[in-house]
Amino acid sequence: MKHKWSEKVRSDDGHSSRKVCERDGCEIICVSRHETDERGFAQHWKEWFRGTELIRRGGNTPACEAVEVPA
Repeated sequence: MKHKWSEKVRSDDGHSSRKVCERDGCEIICVSRHETDERGFAQHWKEWFRGTELIRRGGNTPACEAVEVPA
């Protein structure tokens, strides 16, 4: 099952943005980081959280763990 992402919300400083999977039971948070290193090169990476727990930094998006309700 694919994630159903909310609208992206950008931080006030412009260094990150976040979106949340809106499927019941998943609610994983994707944070995109945008920074510049000491040499002036752009650095971009993603982190995924459930609540305050970091699930993964970089790599592929974790699977959607939504709960399907039988009809």
